[in-house]
Amino acid sequence: MEQKENISLLELVLRVFNNCLAHWKIFGLIVFLPTLVMFCVVMWVMKPVFAAEAIVTPPSGKSSIGSSLGKMLENVSGLSSVSSLLGSEDQATNIVWTFFNSWQLHQKAIDKFNIRDHYEFDGKYQADLLKIFRKNLTLEYNDENMFYLRFEDEDYKLAAQILQFILAQADSMYNAYNTNQARQSREYMDERLLEVRNNIDSLEKVFTEFQSKNNLYDPEIQLESTVKYLGTLQSERDALVQEISYEKMQRGEDTKRYEELNRRLQSLDASIAAAINGKRNKMGVLALNKTPELTAEYLKLEGELKIQQTIYKFLRQQSEQLRLDEVNKPTNLVVLQPPWENDKKVRPGRSVILVFTVMLSALFAMLFCNFIEYWKNLNPESLAAKEIRKVRMFFKRN
Repeated sequence: MEQKENISLLELVLRVFNNCLAHWKIFGLIVFLPTLVMFCVVMWVMKPVFAAEAIVTPPSGKSSIGSSLGKMLENVSGLSSVSSLLGSEDQATNIVWTFFNSWQLHQKAIDKFNIRDHYEFDGKYQADLLKIFRKNLTLEYNDENMFYLRFEDEDYKLAAQILQFILAQADSMYNAYNTNQARQSREYMDERLLEVRNNIDSLEKVFTEFQSKNNLYDPEIQLESTVKYLGTLQSERDALVQEISYEKMQRGEDTKRYEELNRRLQSLDASIAAAINGKRNKMGVLALNKTPELTAEYLKLEGELKIQQTIYKFLRQQSEQLRLDEVNKPTNLVVLQPPWENDKKVRPGRSVILVFTVMLSALFAMLFCNFIEYWKNLNPESLAAKEIRKVRMFFKRN
């Protein structure tokens, strides 16, 4: 039975170090060869990768026209549904995010800069090329509520150009989206304009016929004139009645004047009755017994006509504004940090790779050198030696 030797940590370190020195040629060769190979790889095989970066503020969501229009439409009965077509500030960021991640935009960049040849892509499927392209594109929404874009490529000039192209195309796509939304809203406005215009024409025809039929053009003025007219007739009648009574007391009922006064009284009564019954309506005198009903109908028609005219004026104004918004193409994405041709590589980290290779090679060389010393000093009759010989014989037979 072998006795185990108790050694301290310092003695173990010194023994490992001495074993490495005893086989310093092997140790140096194991460390040098992988390091040399990796040095050649990182210097001439692995190509440097550069990155272009940009920071962009998302759009506000609504144009000034669309924002005011949305608020006004919500207050008009029957028009609140169209306000949803104008979008919202919460939707704007999501829409631009979707455009940045859309395959249509990425495909445009691939076709524009001939990425298939640049990547030397020999694959069969376009989706695989898109996947490779998207690995080099980074899109984040940072804590400052801004878009952070980063594109990596072996050509730093191409990386900046691709990122500039993506920003321009995303802004163009968002403008196209806004134009389409404005066109849909304007088409809805035009439909409503035609509908309201027809309603106004119908109401004007009905209102004009009602006025002509009932000789009712301004109830307030006509009612005031009617009351004054009747008041004048009544005053004349009261005066005439007094005069008749005086004539009767002074000269009796058989005089010509008394008969003339009675004829005048009958004429006044007939005029009052005609005015009350509406027989003087062609002169603008209202029939008092029909005045409440006619006035209510007049005010109803007039109110509906004014409402339709107000809606038409509003729709006409907003339709013209939407036409301007449809052709207006402002810059929605404000680039705070534009991409530039940064010729400082981001990877590979050559020094890190070489240091890691040296450390890993040194560890393997240390284990190998110590294994050699262990094999030399191993007792041939020990259990470990017997097991090692069994392994060697197994490999020799096979």
